Amino acid sequence: MNADVEFHIKQRYLWARLPGNVKQQLGNSQEEYEKCIVSFSVRNQLRHKGNLVRSVMKDDKRYYETLLRYSREHLMLFPYHLSNVVVKGMRVTPFQYYVNMMQDLMMQEKSYDSLPNFTAADCLRLLGIGRNQYIDLMNKCRSSKRFFRRKPIKEVLQIGRAHV
Repeated sequence: MNADVEFHIKQRYLWARLPGNVKQQLGNSQEEYEKCIVSFSVRNQLRHKGNLVRSVMKDDKRYYETLLRYSREHLMLFPYHLSNVVVKGMRVTPFQYYVNMMQDLMMQEKSYDSLPNFTAADCLRLLGIGRNQYIDLMNKCRSSKRFFRRKPIKEVLQIGRAHV
């Protein structure tokens, strides 16, 4: 997505108001513009209400689920600015969000250093899992092989939570 398209999304231009050159960049496809709107909104963790994404995705719950999934997959901070919707409406707390993120990270056997600094700091603050604790949890997960099966990651994270 180029700067022109992003500019028009930020300015909340509907397809009908877009200049011709921007429509050409999108291949004169309204569906492509709508995909760009959703992608831009999710990437920037925009609120559903009061933004252009509302005209594209009518179901706000589905939008916020997409936003949370994208944010977790890309190791982004919990969207605290949307907490009134995410926590109250969807019942996803920052604690649950980061536990799921840690599970994903451990299942992919990624290093703790792959977490961005602010996300790692938030994980440490909420879960009590810093770099050393993460390495220890990964070692526990790997070392407890019974008949070549690993200990379930959720169980290992439960152990880590009990010590917090």
